[in-house]
Amino acid sequence: MSVSLATVEKPSVASTPAVPQTPDLFRQGMRRLAGACTIITSVAPGQGREGWTGMTATAVASVTADPARLLVCINRSTWAHGIVSQSRILGVNVLGDDALPLAKRFAGGVRPEEKFTEGNWLTTTSGAPLLSSALASFDCLVSESIEASTHDIFICDVLGVLLREPGGDPLIYFDGSFLPERPTQQNPEQ
Repeated sequence: MSVSLATVEKPSVASTPAVPQTPDLFRQGMRRLAGACTIITSVAPGQGREGWTGMTATAVASVTADPARLLVCINRSTWAHGIVSQSRILGVNVLGDDALPLAKRFAGGVRPEEKFTEGNWLTTTSGAPLLSSALASFDCLVSESIEASTHDIFICDVLGVLLREPGGDPLIYFDGSFLPERPTQQNPEQ
């Protein structure tokens, strides 16, 4: 029995010259990295509900599972950054696709003292506000912070986790839009 081997050619790939990196080009590239939407929360030292602060963010990642640690990047120009830096308290609330109005509320346009008037918020060990309807909420204490240009990277020890049962679909941010809001493209053949 004879076997013949065919030569497989690599598909041709047109080479594109590299474009010099600029801050705008970098932002455009990062907009193509889909991110899970979260609401980062904290509380001013020695204050209760009146000292709560929060913001919508996508710059959250797991660091280790044992011990449980997260990292959160926050721009130093934000109001929330100042509170987190002082209190060392942080909540990470992972949003489901049903939380679009809250994501927009915490993204801006609402005064800090009015952000928490919607949603069912509770507190646990650290005192950070946690959203009871979030897919998952992490109650954290900041163990270290690292300056990185305009942002600080907060490494957080996770004190507790709340899970919504049943879970649900995540709210995703991609290319400057929340995915449930993105207009669907019509197939021209339909």
